[in-house]
Amino acid sequence: MLPDSYSTLEQPAEIEIKVQRSRFIALASPAEDEESAKQFIAQVRKRFHDSRHVCHGWRLGLQSETVENRNDDGEPSGTAGEPILVAIRRSGLTNVVVTVVRYFGGIKLGTGGLGRAYGGAADLVLDKAPQTEVLLGREFDLHFPYPRRKTVQHLLDQHRGRIISEEYGAEIDWQLWLPHSTWQGFLEALTEATAGELKAEPVEKA
Repeated sequence: MLPDSYSTLEQPAEIEIKVQRSRFIALASPAEDEESAKQFIAQVRKRFHDSRHVCHGWRLGLQSETVENRNDDGEPSGTAGEPILVAIRRSGLTNVVVTVVRYFGGIKLGTGGLGRAYGGAADLVLDKAPQTEVLLGREFDLHFPYPRRKTVQHLLDQHRGRIISEEYGAEIDWQLWLPHSTWQGFLEALTEATAGELKAEPVEKA
């Protein structure tokens, strides 16, 4: 079963650090899919076209459907893409792409130094970037008389649901959101508590 939410970036971020005269410019962005991740990397490559190394890592999807990718872009194997990806994993975020651009400063860092620099830059940009929680679940329309409001509200709270929109006329119209893990239980409890009088209708997404 899918989780009830996941954390990702709300908007892109950028930082720069210097390690032994080398410049490391890290850029992070939310990415819904591989195509958007690739587009972001292409934009970074175009912007920093004079850099020899534009390394990246991305993490997309949830649980068993998670897809990861990394690229050292000419750096020694495992010294750039993997540390960037490890930083993303450590952050707990998904649907995220991070690129780190390097401008060589004349002093060789060694494989250990490179790994620490790339991973450290990725950590810093992910710490700086605003994060957001994306809710996963289902939405329902529910129409009910005023005397049923207390019952509906209690069941909604019990199942960790939220009211998305509400209208009050002769009766009450609520659009509800419920997590993946509880919406079925909410529907069953609603039927039982109202003897089948109330029925929440799923909102079909266009």
